[in-house]
Amino acid sequence: MSAFALPAVRRRMLGAWAVALVLGVATFRLAGHCARVLPRPAPFEELAYYPSGRNVEPATIGHAETAADLAWLRAVQYYGEHRSTDNRFDRMFHVFDILTTLSPHFESAYVFGAFALAQEGHDFARAEQLMLKGIDSNPASGRLAFELGFLYYVKPGGRDLAGAAEFFEQAARLPDGPPMSRHFAAFSRQNSGDLLVAYQLWQQVQRSSDNRYLRDMAEREMGRIRGAIASGHREQAQDHLSTPRVLFKDER
Repeated sequence: MSAFALPAVRRRMLGAWAVALVLGVATFRLAGHCARVLPRPAPFEELAYYPSGRNVEPATIGHAETAADLAWLRAVQYYGEHRSTDNRFDRMFHVFDILTTLSPHFESAYVFGAFALAQEGHDFARAEQLMLKGIDSNPASGRLAFELGFLYYVKPGGRDLAGAAEFFEQAARLPDGPPMSRHFAAFSRQNSGDLLVAYQLWQQVQRSSDNRYLRDMAEREMGRIRGAIASGHREQAQDHLSTPRVLFKDER
């Protein structure tokens, strides 16, 4: 049977496969030529040429999670390479933004990326942006709410206790929020000067916690707050908190 005797659909299919084969060979040869003649990028420099995660996702052809796994490995490699060499993290937000767009429910990526950006990348605004993106994508996550609260709590250059308290309280209201969320919220409110709200939060800790140490802590802090309000010296209920910082390897 000649090719002309084949059904029209089959002829079109064979033609399409032939075109695909020719284009595939041409693409392979072009890629090989480019690899030979173009300069190689410095390690991890190619990350600068990644488009945004929204543009990467269609290119994964339905395999976004697989691409996210690869992006996670590359992100960790990127961090490790610069952590052990120059401590420069210029592309880190770009890397984690792509990763979390490909895998929006990958909570550990938001947390790792945000704290690395804030503490070692010295870019708190981008760290906050990444965590807020995580909250928007996972509004029912008590873990992410708590971690964002903690990011504010250890903010380099000065703690944001009001911001910390807001998200600690959000974490406390969510089913998977860490058990310590409420007393972190109370401590943050107390040390930001919001003593009445802090007192109410400590009351909840004292009434609901199964941990005797936390109940004793709550009772003690409630006493401090009552005494400070009664004396008119509200600052007596507040501690002078320093801001922790990350030491780099040459500072240890």
